[in-house]
Amino acid sequence: MRLTALLPACLSVVIGVLPSPVVAADTKVVLQIQGATDLSHDEPHEDRWDSRNQLEIAVDGAAGEALRYKVSGRFKGDFYGDGDVDQDVDLEVYETYLKYRAERFDLKAGNLVVQWGKMDELVLTDNVNAQDLDQFILPWKEDRKLATPMVQTEMYLGDTTVELLVSPRPAINRITFFDADWAFFRHNRELGAGMAPDAATAGFFDALNVDADAPDWGDVEGGGRVRSTVGDVDFALSALVHHQRTPVFRGDALTLLAAFDPEQALPLLSFAADVNALPSPEITASYPWVITLGGALETTLGDYGVRAEVAHTLGAEYQAADLSVVEADQTLIGLGVDVTLNAFYGNLQVVQQWVQEDSALLLVGKQAATVVATLEYEVLQGTLTPALFLAWDLGDNASYWRPRILYKQSDHLTLDLGLHVITGDEDTALGSFDAYDQAYLLATLSF
Repeated sequence: MRLTALLPACLSVVIGVLPSPVVAADTKVVLQIQGATDLSHDEPHEDRWDSRNQLEIAVDGAAGEALRYKVSGRFKGDFYGDGDVDQDVDLEVYETYLKYRAERFDLKAGNLVVQWGKMDELVLTDNVNAQDLDQFILPWKEDRKLATPMVQTEMYLGDTTVELLVSPRPAINRITFFDADWAFFRHNRELGAGMAPDAATAGFFDALNVDADAPDWGDVEGGGRVRSTVGDVDFALSALVHHQRTPVFRGDALTLLAAFDPEQALPLLSFAADVNALPSPEITASYPWVITLGGALETTLGDYGVRAEVAHTLGAEYQAADLSVVEADQTLIGLGVDVTLNAFYGNLQVVQQWVQEDSALLLVGKQAATVVATLEYEVLQGTLTPALFLAWDLGDNASYWRPRILYKQSDHLTLDLGLHVITGDEDTALGSFDAYDQAYLLATLSF
């Protein structure tokens, strides 16, 4: 159970002593229930079905004109399996904060979710919050964001806003490492144990583990952003000192090979077992300090919305093809355009990545271009919306397709029926999940 008890306890005390009456207290409840089935059982240990469910409760209110508060939490229950049922149940504090509003500044403290940047579903400068990747990128980015303890202030200087924030306990991307379809190493531990020719090698795979050397309280992150407007153009400049959200892995070379490619590791591990020289079955996930400098702008040209974003990260670390760790700077440039014409909405984005490293990298293209597109068309006065979301890595020729039909029964109930289809070679970030295509039905009830 992931639960930060300190924040809601402190807020309860503060709200209890606020001047009466506490006004404008609104409660919102959102229940999501999703079931999915595998389209083709084409890999050993693959889950044939899963059920993902979440209940979120939020209370948003104010005390007088200067003070606002929000308390929210999420209860999540994921169930999946192929025969036996596995489950992952979590209770977590989500956005929970106090906000003081003055004439020229706002001050907010608590568990916050912050949005930076202009690109949809893509992370360039939007690194303040980590993401929940237990289900990879299947949930939308706004649902993947993890609330982080921090203090944020925004100072208003005419058309310019200066934002500063500091986090005493950074979050890292939430990742399952083994024994699930969307785990980083997927079912490699089970595959290795099942293919092992002897008990010692099988036992090594069964014990294979990742020790996350994650940041904790006191590993303080901080950053700032300046937003302003010139003519019809909104722009922002930002800087963030933070931990890399996705880890790199270190350890014995044979253990790393077992985690990444059990088939190649098996003969070497069997030989080591024969000579009683098996390595420790544990590798370490580390999250180095990095600095991300960025800029973003947005404007309109007739019926079209146009935006751009750039991010340059200093000191990022990557897994090389030989499974060593290399350090290299990264540059990302994104361009996007969207249009709404009556019942049609279209969104096209292109992101180019450069990693300044000579050696071959694992799962990352050194000069990768990604196209992201969204198409939607409302029919029956918005009751039905056929839609398509596509992310296509032009360098790796890997892609993620999400065709779907959204049925809006009312403001309180929506149904989302669709497919998750992933293509690509297994040595690419997207293609490594290409065996897990599925059909899903998601019901969202809110009141």
